[in-house]
Amino acid sequence: MTHSPIHLLRHGIAGALLLAAPFSLSALAHKGITSERPSPDNFTLIANSIPTGICVASDDAKGVGIAVNNLADDFGRVCGNKAQVSGNPDGKSKIIVGTINSPLILELVKSGKFDASQLKGKTEKYVMTTISNPFPGMDEALVIAGSDRRGTIYGVYELSEQLGVSPWYDWADVPVRHRSDLSIARGTYTAGEPAVRYRGIFLNDEAPCLTSWVKNT
Repeated sequence: MTHSPIHLLRHGIAGALLLAAPFSLSALAHKGITSERPSPDNFTLIANSIPTGICVASDDAKGVGIAVNNLADDFGRVCGNKAQVSGNPDGKSKIIVGTINSPLILELVKSGKFDASQLKGKTEKYVMTTISNPFPGMDEALVIAGSDRRGTIYGVYELSEQLGVSPWYDWADVPVRHRSDLSIARGTYTAGEPAVRYRGIFLNDEAPCLTSWVKNT
C-alpha cells in the first residue's frame, strides 16, 4: 500500500501535532460531539452510508483543496462511499470549507451568516460551526473556515478525526471503524491559535527502512 508524500506528510504532521498538543483544544477535547444515532438536534454527516457533500472554491489555496480531497477519502474509509466535492453551494445540506478570503466564506460574511471577527488577525486558527440557510435553497451547512491556509487545513483534519479516522491510520495501521450513520452536535468549535509558532516533523533517513521506501516510491 503506497501513498504520495503529501498524503504521508498529512498524517505524520497531524499525529505529531496531536501528541505535542500545541492547541488549547483538539479532537480529544471535542470528544462526544458526534453520534451514530440520527438526531434532529445534530447536523448529519453520514446517512445510510451516504456522506454529506463538501463544497470548496476552486480558487482557494491549493493545500485546502488537498485537505478537502483527503476528507472526502476519509468519508469513504468510514462509510464505504467517498464524499462528493464541488464548488457550488447547492443542495439542502453541505460541508462548506474555505479560508477567510474564500468567495464562499466572504459571501457568508456579507450576508451576516458568519462572524469574520473570529478569524481576522489570527494565525492558523479555524472555526467549525453550523449555519442555517447559508445560501438560497440550502437548509443548513457545516462551515469550516480558517484565518489562513493552515488554519483551514487543521479544521478539515479535525473533522476527519471526528469521523473516526486517526492521523495514524496509515503509518501505524490504526483501523477505521465502519459507520453507516454519523452526525455532529450543532455548535461552534475551535482549537484557537497554536501555542507555538513553528513546528513540524523530522523524518530520520535510516537505511534500509525509509531509504528503501524513498527509492521505490
